[in-house]
Amino acid sequence: MTDSSNAEPRRIKSLQRGCEIIEVVQELDGASLQEIESHVDLSRGTIHTYLSTLVDCRLLVRNDNVYQLGYRFITMGEYVRNTTDIYTAGQREVDKLAEASGEYVHLVIEDDGREVAIYERRGQQAVGTDYHHKMRETPQYLHDSASGKAMLAHLPEERIENIIDRQGLERQTKNTIVDRKQLWDELEEVKKCGYAVNDEEEIRGLRAVGAPIIDSDESVVGAVSLTAPTSRLKGDRFESETPELVMETANLIEVNLETMTFDRAV
Repeated sequence: MTDSSNAEPRRIKSLQRGCEIIEVVQELDGASLQEIESHVDLSRGTIHTYLSTLVDCRLLVRNDNVYQLGYRFITMGEYVRNTTDIYTAGQREVDKLAEASGEYVHLVIEDDGREVAIYERRGQQAVGTDYHHKMRETPQYLHDSASGKAMLAHLPEERIENIIDRQGLERQTKNTIVDRKQLWDELEEVKKCGYAVNDEEEIRGLRAVGAPIIDSDESVVGAVSLTAPTSRLKGDRFESETPELVMETANLIEVNLETMTFDRAV
């Protein structure tokens, strides 16, 4: 008798292929049947059938001969975000920090070894709008961002190793940490001091400070970060003032999460 306890769970191939086509359309910023065919290992007729089905489901739209993601993803994404506890607990605190600092503030979660921004607020002095918009569209690496390292530092060691093995340590700038031991050393320091920094590791000219958000089970559920140009985020502001503000914001979000859980239990 075969022991199936460690066997891979069954998958529905057609759903996987449909998701693959959606991802190709997104990566190409819209694509024709011919362009999709060059990226997917399926016959043209089969791809056309998938595309027609996805259009019927309003997951894709067809403009002339180009397929693009459908507006249905917007409403689905809004639903996912609005039913996420950390968004409910953190939105106001992010707004307050952005208003007080004048900079960009992000609320993020970790998903499948990447960083996903679920909310952001732009302060009056904030820069890099195009960059931040792009950041929302694609899951980001964890090893080169302040919020990413803040979350990584509080994950189980085995999980951290798995993420590094799968995602790698891709270099973005000359300051990006690409050595595994150096990253581990920094994560240890993050756990000790309670926050992480991004010193032009993701994009030249920008610095960031991030703090983890920990739930009542001592599990990391997200992070909050503040990003600003190096000309403003330097000296005491970078080394002590902003870390204190970001950690305070993370703590307030944690309190909000705790009271939400308490209210449900009553």
